[in-house]
Amino acid sequence: MFVGKGIRALGVAALVLAAAAQAATASNLRWGYRGEILSMDPQATNESSTLRFLGNIYDALVTRDKDNSIVPWLAREWQVVEPTRWRFRLRENVRFHEGQPLTAEDVAATIARAAQPSSGLVIQVTGIARVEVVDPLTVDIITHGPRPTLLAELSNVMIMSKPWMEANNALEAGNVARNRSGHASRATNGTGAYRLRARVVDSRTELERNPAFWGPIEGNVQTVVFRPIQSDATRVAALLSGELDLIHPVPLQDVPRLQGRDGITVQQVPENRTIYLAMNVQGEKLANGDPNPMRDRRVREALYRAINIDALMRVVMRGFATPAAIMAAPGVVGHSAALDRRMPHDEARARALLREAGFANGFRFGFDCPNDRYINDEAICQAVVGMLARIGVQANLRMLPKTVYLQRLQAERPDMYLLGWGPNSFDALETLFYNIATREDMQPAVRIGGGQGRWNLGRYSNPAVDQLLFGASRELDPAKRTAALSEALRLVADDIPVLPIHNQAVVWALRRGVRATPTGDDAVNVRWITIN
Repeated sequence: MFVGKGIRALGVAALVLAAAAQAATASNLRWGYRGEILSMDPQATNESSTLRFLGNIYDALVTRDKDNSIVPWLAREWQVVEPTRWRFRLRENVRFHEGQPLTAEDVAATIARAAQPSSGLVIQVTGIARVEVVDPLTVDIITHGPRPTLLAELSNVMIMSKPWMEANNALEAGNVARNRSGHASRATNGTGAYRLRARVVDSRTELERNPAFWGPIEGNVQTVVFRPIQSDATRVAALLSGELDLIHPVPLQDVPRLQGRDGITVQQVPENRTIYLAMNVQGEKLANGDPNPMRDRRVREALYRAINIDALMRVVMRGFATPAAIMAAPGVVGHSAALDRRMPHDEARARALLREAGFANGFRFGFDCPNDRYINDEAICQAVVGMLARIGVQANLRMLPKTVYLQRLQAERPDMYLLGWGPNSFDALETLFYNIATREDMQPAVRIGGGQGRWNLGRYSNPAVDQLLFGASRELDPAKRTAALSEALRLVADDIPVLPIHNQAVVWALRRGVRATPTGDDAVNVRWITIN
């Protein structure tokens, strides 16, 4: 049985922290972010910024501490009864915002909801075969096989009230990428430290502290006003004028100015997110009807070598990113420093590869990018267009806000597109399962789990990689499964179905008197924030 450090301390700590919070001055956090929260439904998307925001409203069975370690949360303890059966015992006297008590039935209904094809969170529960209610506060989760990543995955499955879902016709999850919505997309009923007070899409989302919250709150924030502000200049100006208390991401060109400004603090930590370009490696035709050059590995290598990574890091990212050669950042299980070394930038070699592949005069293709999702995403894409042009490849760039971008990617078949993936589980299995594993609609020889390849829009397929991921999804020996993931990353790097660019940093700016803790998944955990 596991009884975490959080369990032993929660009783006394909760009383101490509650008293401290009451003594502190009630405060309002004004928070500006580059993009909008995609949905209030905690199973509508696996997009990390949306999940991290909703983590202030909803709770999961386990959560991550400030050092990213897994600690007990709604589950006070758990044990592995047998290799495929995990038993979780829930906390007593936990209530949802509308007053319903937390029970094992809520856990079972939530996991069933997250496992539906309509859910955007299938990856987090794909290893679960079924859930059994043992008693009102005990639930068994039975996995298809040994599941080493179960706790990491469950940290992203936020528990919903079964009676509330039934009353509001919300037993089926919404899905942002498929443009599906429902009552849970607009209204919330979690057990978290904050509850939804008001929401005007693309304008503001307001939270207020949950007076009946069961757990510890270290900070003193009573209310939150979240504002999506796409314009970098506007977001910075709002911080400098005192209209906002916290902004992220910080425009990199403004970091020196903000660091030198009295009353402003800039905080930075490495993020677990890798930015990459993916290509249509399977389709015979490009979107414009021309033959698809990207089916040829030589062409893909040419595109890779055309990217001047040093210039991108220096000019576009201004030193707030590290070059990436694989789809796993340092700190993600499976990352290997030996593998994370890029091929040199070499335009002459790139042009020679194009000639060998029969494209001496280059080619034209479509290139889709978001303009409000990742740090300097628009500038990255514009720079890449210029670099590819130097080897005779013409990219037709289309920029879209993320609310439209993600839907378009799923509905269409882009020639090339930019994505960033920070695995919510801090495990490369998640990244590769979603973005590299053979898609289910391609009838893979190895089925790793439901939802595999959902974001593999280039239709890449490598049975050897699939087999390694299948093994890693069930291997309990940490060294063996890390080796399997590293080998999968090596095979992908050799085949070049995607062009890794860099691992970005988390960069926050706060006004004087605001104390906050950024983490590697860029979560703004409001209950950790204090405002003086």
